[in-house]
Amino acid sequence: MDVRQEFRRAAREQNVPVDEIERWVRLARPQTELVLKGDGLPEVGRFGGLAALPEGQEWPPGQCLVLTLDLAAIPSHGHDLDLPADGALLFFVEPTFTPTACRVVHVPAGTEVTERADPGVPVFDPVPLHARAGWSLPENEREAPFDLRLDDEVEEAIGEVMWYLDGNGYEFSLGGYGAASTGGADNPILDATEHTVLATVWLDEGQVGDAFGQTSIVVNFMITHADLAERAFDRIWLMTDFNG
Repeated sequence: MDVRQEFRRAAREQNVPVDEIERWVRLARPQTELVLKGDGLPEVGRFGGLAALPEGQEWPPGQCLVLTLDLAAIPSHGHDLDLPADGALLFFVEPTFTPTACRVVHVPAGTEVTERADPGVPVFDPVPLHARAGWSLPENEREAPFDLRLDDEVEEAIGEVMWYLDGNGYEFSLGGYGAASTGGADNPILDATEHTVLATVWLDEGQVGDAFGQTSIVVNFMITHADLAERAFDRIWLMTDFNG
């Protein structure tokens, strides 16, 4: 189900005024939902596996490869990020309960690469990922790029609706507003005018064993709009949370 329609239905049940519902829906951002089952959807990358890197590019020490994306295969309408049109993006993160170290490597199209073996960190079984176009809504007013001036009761009702909305069956996404879990961390976007979520990865024992502490964590790879325009992927940072 389209998250916008799901939100409309749930917000009406909470007696949120229709005009406030539509104001919130207008904040929706396109995001690419990365799913395990293809069902005719294009394959755009994979979870886990070994990293294919250019000569001279080291595997980031002490970090696991969690996501590899083929940018040319991502549907152009699937996000609103200023990304390169092609090449690969590789997402690395340190395997710990509360990771802070990360690296995102852009490998331009046509670059000769070699798959690196024995990186000294856990290597997760590779799983192909398929892309479908979706939508993302903010969970609170602060994530909007401007002041909505919501009534307190309306803001509280919308927060309740967003907290309980179904995730629609994807564990990885490109773009959108990102996600928090139940561990008490804040939502990843603290200032929408300055930075955005590049990708969001949910990691649980079924995918990574005990590498991240035998719990489910959400990892949001964050970047400023200026750094994204400059392709400065070495300036990525993380906003993470866990199931508490």
